[in-house]
Amino acid sequence: MKKLLVSVIAVFLLAAGMIEFWTPQKAEASTVTFTYYAKNEFEARTGPGDRFSKAGRVKFQTAFTVKKGGISSGWAEIKLGGKTMYAKAADITNKKPSQPVYFNYYTKEPVSFYGGRGTQTKRFGSIAEDAVIKVAKGTVLNGWVEINHKGTKYYADYSKLTSAQPVYFTYYAVKNVTLYNERNTKTPKTKIAPGSAVKVKKGSVISGWSRIEYNGIKGYTPYSSIASKPVYFTYYANKNTKVYTSKSTASSVLASLTANDQIKIRQGGIANGWAEADHNGKTGYIKSSDIVNKPVVVEEIAPQELKYYVRENLSLRSQKSTSSAIILTIPQGKEVEVLNPAELKDDWVSVKYSGKTGYVSAKYLTLEPVAEDTELNKVIVIDPGHGGKDPGAIGNGLQEKDVTLAVGKIAADKLKKLGYDVQMTRSDDTFLSLNERTDFSYSKNAGVFVSLHMNSSTAPSANGTETFATNGSGSFSTASMTDKEKADSAKLAAFIQSRLVKALDTTNRGIKEEAFYVIDKNYTRSVLVEMGFISNKNDASIFKTNDGRDGAAEAIAQGINDFYQWKKTN
Repeated sequence: MKKLLVSVIAVFLLAAGMIEFWTPQKAEASTVTFTYYAKNEFEARTGPGDRFSKAGRVKFQTAFTVKKGGISSGWAEIKLGGKTMYAKAADITNKKPSQPVYFNYYTKEPVSFYGGRGTQTKRFGSIAEDAVIKVAKGTVLNGWVEINHKGTKYYADYSKLTSAQPVYFTYYAVKNVTLYNERNTKTPKTKIAPGSAVKVKKGSVISGWSRIEYNGIKGYTPYSSIASKPVYFTYYANKNTKVYTSKSTASSVLASLTANDQIKIRQGGIANGWAEADHNGKTGYIKSSDIVNKPVVVEEIAPQELKYYVRENLSLRSQKSTSSAIILTIPQGKEVEVLNPAELKDDWVSVKYSGKTGYVSAKYLTLEPVAEDTELNKVIVIDPGHGGKDPGAIGNGLQEKDVTLAVGKIAADKLKKLGYDVQMTRSDDTFLSLNERTDFSYSKNAGVFVSLHMNSSTAPSANGTETFATNGSGSFSTASMTDKEKADSAKLAAFIQSRLVKALDTTNRGIKEEAFYVIDKNYTRSVLVEMGFISNKNDASIFKTNDGRDGAAEAIAQGINDFYQWKKTN
């Protein structure tokens, strides 16, 4: 019994020892550490994830320790300055880096760069818009980022940079355009001809200015000066000819034309003897000598049948230049023979006087040798400005030539109902030179001449209505208009201006005097009406509606009628 008891106790003790021997021991954390470095400047966290709060900024090349096995799930537990923090594994390396990681960014606009984070630090210069700029990874702090510019570290406003490469679209100049270095007219860079293709930066329109590139030159131009589609004008074949697929008569024929067939020619597309054309949506080319901008017909008024006189003593020159030799001086009021009437729309015209042939400045020719009062008959000439290849001002979805023609036609109908004999310089989309407009007025023996226009400005806020009479001081002179007719012109302008401002509820910019060709060279009572600003949203909206155009036409017609009624008692 005693032996049995001893055996039981021994087994118990052994069992207890065995249990103690197999009890697992708690593992101690590793004390092995390695030195790591910041690949670039980064923000450490209090825990392994972006959801944890910021623990401090770690600068590029800073050394710290990482425990063996301390990198897990993309995060590393680091010890820096006795403080435990966490860093993204991608931001650290076990080899000291020689330079930070840089990415290519682009400047959204001209960007200044500084010696520190803020405009209170020293400014070192500026980087142009669209430039490639080296940005140090992970260095954005308080809206500023570290950059490398020409091998030197600086800081720039991060909001003015983007990782997206700038996108440019093809646009076209709708008129003569100046390319500026900045978004203002004080820094001209180069000129761009109408119809030229330009590259326009997507999303770059600020205060009416857009970033563009032309022939490798980048700058800024008013957005209203360009269009997403090329502008085409109607031309006419002046003989039987062909449209080719390239600028060569050896290329395939796209179309055959006979005299007076219409063809669409791209604005600015005429160069080196060829014109770029659109034929049923396909691009082709036609010899520029085979097209003209109006049908080949006998005009109702043959300019060569008109007599021309010099406004003042005028030099007859050997060439089309003021620097060329003077053949003789033609006395004021003398008649000259115009040898080529088509030149009257240009700066110089060939004439014959006293048996000598040479060139004179076209603007000094007049249809009247001595000014005499014109009879105030009931013939009224309405002159819709621009037309054909000349669209005039463009803005807010309107072209000046379309607005003036629409208002002019309505005004003509209203005046006819009032008993007037109305003649229009153009009743369709036809181009007329300034000289052709005044010749037309002369041939009709008009009592009144009214030219219709829309104003435009690079300042979108510019608005209102204004009406002009000649001041008689221009280079065109008014030798064919008497002082009484000049005074009548000013009175006519006042009547029309008053009616228009009241009808359209536009800003009254007043009655003004200016030496515009069509009123300064005209022989009869003449005014030029700027009905509103096509570049202004509110003014333009008036002329987009039938009611607005009808209201303007009614006001013009009533203003002219007011003048005639006033003349009955004066």
